[in-house]
Amino acid sequence: MKLECQTVLIRNAVQLLQSVCPLKTTMPILSNLLVKATAGQIEFVATDLELSVKTKIPADVAEEGETTIPARFFLDALRRMSSDTIELTVDEANVSTIRSGARVKCSLRGMNPEDFPKFPEISADSSVELQAKELNTMLKYTSYAVSKDESKNMLNGVCFNFSDDLDVVATDGKRLAKYTYLGIKKENAMQIIVPTKSISIIQQLLNTDGTTEIKYSQNLVQINTLNSVLVTRLIDEHYPNYNQVIPKSCQAAVDVNRLAFLNAVNLATVVTEKSKQAVVRLTFADNQLAVSANTAEIGEVNDVLEVKYDGDQIDLAVNPTFLTDVCQNIDSEDIVVEITGSGSPLVIRSGENFLCIIMPMRI
Repeated sequence: MKLECQTVLIRNAVQLLQSVCPLKTTMPILSNLLVKATAGQIEFVATDLELSVKTKIPADVAEEGETTIPARFFLDALRRMSSDTIELTVDEANVSTIRSGARVKCSLRGMNPEDFPKFPEISADSSVELQAKELNTMLKYTSYAVSKDESKNMLNGVCFNFSDDLDVVATDGKRLAKYTYLGIKKENAMQIIVPTKSISIIQQLLNTDGTTEIKYSQNLVQINTLNSVLVTRLIDEHYPNYNQVIPKSCQAAVDVNRLAFLNAVNLATVVTEKSKQAVVRLTFADNQLAVSANTAEIGEVNDVLEVKYDGDQIDLAVNPTFLTDVCQNIDSEDIVVEITGSGSPLVIRSGENFLCIIMPMRI
């Protein structure tokens, strides 16, 4: 095998797929990338047996062929190569030689490509097409709320609920983020849970223009983009009925500038960052929203935002991370904060498609 391609393209492809390879494995072949060179392109494949990804980039291929290359060492070498293009040659013993310019040469020993696991095929029950940027937005707006508690397996991923609309939902039990894509009109409603690791890779694949296809079955989902394909095993659990926790009404809906609110919460965390249980207080009263925090060890902060609210005073104690996560990941200039009472959930909305529910803390 012999080819030449742009360094930045091959580096980006290998960096993406290296994150798929398992850190520890009893199958050494899984630490490698499968590399296939055909007319005008080079394809890279990575798998951990639960998640498989392949992507292709253009290349000047002089000799077609395939091999495997250790992913981590390949990426480390590419990061240290500064020429615009690299040349890759592979001999019969699966030793890959990478040349960068006239003076740089690196050889890496691979394994027999025939031992690499076959890329999974999905017998899809259904499929949906939407713009890559739209799906990327849906995941950006929600995926931060996924639970990191491994004992809550059903919450260790993002839920896709296909029905008349597509709901993308994530929750850790203390907050819930939901983005609704309107009008997919699936006759057979179906719900799948995509693991967190796969979501992270999907988001990287969606940094592109064009259409994305989602094909799904009971145990697998496949994401097709312009140059990449991802297939991942789903979490075999039933997701909680998230609609039950969405408040049907509120006492007041307060418009707040997103960046001003984010800055106020970030300022409050100056005095809470060393606290084991960081708390920010939100006080709604007299057309003002006061964002405050205090700790005996460091001090106190209070920032007042002008808002339109003339109801009874409502005080809420909230985890500041929950507030900063949502405000950092949405793009709208303003948000709507829905409040009902001091012990009731806080709801943040952006447009008609997105909401985030945050449970208050009891202190």
